[in-house]
Amino acid sequence: MFRRVLVAGVGALGSELVQNLERLGCERVFVADPDLLEEKNIARSWLMRDGATGESKVSHAIAKLQLLSPQIEWHGAAVEVADVEPEEFECAEILFSCVDTDLARMEIAALTARYRLDVCDAGLGGTSTRVGRVSWFPSDTQAACFACLLSGRRRAELLSEWESVVHACWAGELHSEREWTSTPETAAMVARRQVEIALTAARDAKSAFSMQMDLDASPVERWIEHTRSAGCPLHEQVRGEVFLLCTQAECNACAAEFAPMRRVAWVRRRGVCPRCGSKAIVIRKSDVLAGNAV
Repeated sequence: MFRRVLVAGVGALGSELVQNLERLGCERVFVADPDLLEEKNIARSWLMRDGATGESKVSHAIAKLQLLSPQIEWHGAAVEVADVEPEEFECAEILFSCVDTDLARMEIAALTARYRLDVCDAGLGGTSTRVGRVSWFPSDTQAACFACLLSGRRRAELLSEWESVVHACWAGELHSEREWTSTPETAAMVARRQVEIALTAARDAKSAFSMQMDLDASPVERWIEHTRSAGCPLHEQVRGEVFLLCTQAECNACAAEFAPMRRVAWVRRRGVCPRCGSKAIVIRKSDVLAGNAV
């Protein structure tokens, strides 16, 4: 059983996951998701159905969960998982990942390697709306992490996305992400399996693995063992300075210079010019970030 849990992402899958956490005997749950509600979220998630577009996903979810499961201490923040305070990682017993990009999963792999935290990750879609998968990544440094599953080239692209200074925000992400899609029923099934696998794996599993679910295939579930990649840099000793902080940026539209003081990867994905609102941001200087951004 897990008393203290960290959840990354409260979309279609994350919404289904959190309602199952009562089965884990959770006493405290912290949820991180930076996004605002959109019409597609409201339509696909039971937790968001009475929400309003433009409302914080986390704020709406926490308010509803406090009513539905008052015996659990619910907390959250409208931030990316890499911006969650270190104390939340230090007190958590497991991280449930319900994010939808490779970059977010890479950031989770780096953080959980630093804090020696087990990860149970899940995703939806791929070949149809009836496909999903659950992956277990133990905190053991000899086991594979998410980054081990990627090619060396893809790992390098993602590491550059959060580290390299010579990449302009306005150029867009280096690699387009697969658009995960599902039905609410598939999300509910995958979330239930995510909880079940975490409970079983935490007791017995010493290595990383994935369960691929395809409701149109036979058999419905396929299991895959993962081995550690010798070229994965996240298995080296992880220092306190996990991500780079952008200390100086310039707007490519109006030439304004400013100091975001946020993670480089965050600035690239979400940064805007404080003068003109443009997203055409060029990162000029960065420095190591001790701990996470606030």
